[in-house]
Amino acid sequence: MISALAFAILAGPPEIRRELPARTLVLTFHDIIERRDAKALWFDCTSKEFIDEIDWLEAEGAHFITLRQLYLHLTTGSALPSNPVAITFADNYLGFYNRAVPILIGHQIPVTMFVHTGFVGSKVGRPKMSWTQLKELSKIELFDIESQTVTHRSVTGLDDAAILKEFRDSRAALTKQLGKPVEFIAYPNGSMDERTAKLARRAGYVMGFSEKLMPAERSPSIFAVARYVHTKYRQGWRDAHR
Repeated sequence: MISALAFAILAGPPEIRRELPARTLVLTFHDIIERRDAKALWFDCTSKEFIDEIDWLEAEGAHFITLRQLYLHLTTGSALPSNPVAITFADNYLGFYNRAVPILIGHQIPVTMFVHTGFVGSKVGRPKMSWTQLKELSKIELFDIESQTVTHRSVTGLDDAAILKEFRDSRAALTKQLGKPVEFIAYPNGSMDERTAKLARRAGYVMGFSEKLMPAERSPSIFAVARYVHTKYRQGWRDAHR
């Protein structure tokens, strides 16, 4: 039986419907750290801060959705629950596995992790999750693993052939290792333009993510879906739901 997502893809290259009544907040997190110290970065999130943000969103009435729900909503108009929020993570940090995963399972929140495949298992700097850990997560229904290119270079400065290699090689590695289709891409640091969007479609993706600050339904295209860095979660909530 063909899935709703596969049917939407086969029906032709879709775009965002402009009459959609919902307003979806998409958030992106990076590393989850134990505590703030001199090595902490501005976009890091401690375990306590992560719990506090989730608790605040739930208290406000958030309903957490998957990116596949978001895709079908944006392109076919399928309904979403009230106050929809989609959670994504970037950069494949081991802190996600050690600290975020237990919290997410406890709250039953679906999440997509965007992975730069050239650094899987790296111990340089902050350690990254291994293929074994990614395979483990991919077997849990809550967790979706998608592409963030191979090297995490800003793709807008590359030529077409180099961009396609980044897009295709990452997708191929994830598909081979995890045995699942890879349909979405997050551009490194949210950097993208019309050319990279066209190349993402050509590489076989169906939705791409920037880091513009607006509800998903107001994004310029299905290959430039907006996400708020988690530090702006309250601003994103106001923009989407008030």
